Amino acid sequence: MTCKIGTTVAAALAMAAIGRLWRKLFYASLCLLAWPTVTLAASDPATLGPTTEGPDARVVTMTYLKSAPGKLGQLERYVRANWFAMDKIAVERGLFVSYLWLDTGSDDGPWNAIVMVTYRDAQGFAGIEQEWAGIKAAHREVLIDGAKQADLGRVVESREFFERAPFVNVVAAGNPAEGAASDAHSRDESAIREVVGKYFEAGITGSPELIREAFLPTARIEGLRGGRLGTWSFDEYIRFFNGTPASGADQVERTITRVLTHGDSAAVQLRLRFSPAQALDEQLLLFRIDGLWKIAYKSYTPSR
Repeated sequence: MTCKIGTTVAAALAMAAIGRLWRKLFYASLCLLAWPTVTLAASDPATLGPTTEGPDARVVTMTYLKSAPGKLGQLERYVRANWFAMDKIAVERGLFVSYLWLDTGSDDGPWNAIVMVTYRDAQGFAGIEQEWAGIKAAHREVLIDGAKQADLGRVVESREFFERAPFVNVVAAGNPAEGAASDAHSRDESAIREVVGKYFEAGITGSPELIREAFLPTARIEGLRGGRLGTWSFDEYIRFFNGTPASGADQVERTITRVLTHGDSAAVQLRLRFSPAQALDEQLLLFRIDGLWKIAYKSYTPSR
């Protein structure tokens, strides 16, 4: 089975940044990462033939997970502290190309998270099995709030695909590729976090200057709060920033929970916690224009 995809990774990230489309993206298709061609691994890797300038195909595995009710966040922490700690070593040794966590953000569905691992060639895990055994033997399990993996969720199934050249590498926060790509990703993420920092500081101080530095003048802001949809142009939105801090603005806990970048676009997830019982999840879509990152879209919904 072959999936040919017409969208780009950047377009997928843009969709993911817009409110609930972040969740719908994962249910739309298994071909969610917009590779030129993704082929289900149904043939013998040996039939792919030799290569002279690196592999012309490589194995990608997608492991589907289902968290225990209300445990998705803890399951992600477990995977990052254990699976990804070992995967990071595998990337450093050239055994993996990348690893990535994706989730739907809710408990709904037969699965609600995917761990995607891209291997170095068409042999997949079989080609690194011995080296992996050493990495696994050296790892010591990290418990999350005293819980093991079995307490937080389960593996539903694992599927294996062949990715054909030319390859598209997806770089996620906490999982950069090596070399120059890693340096470029680090610079981009630092610049993006700086822009988000200006947005945060504007929220604390009420500064219109900072909000202008963070947002494009054509930006839109939309969201749900109290069951009502609010939508503003940037000119309307900036009226909330008059140089005077809102009451309690400095008490809001503001956190960047995820940064995804691809080329000149980026999607950032935030959580603004006003009290132990009240928080908003925000999604920002940014573009790099003339070398500067700017927020083009902001959406928000009540946090679960």
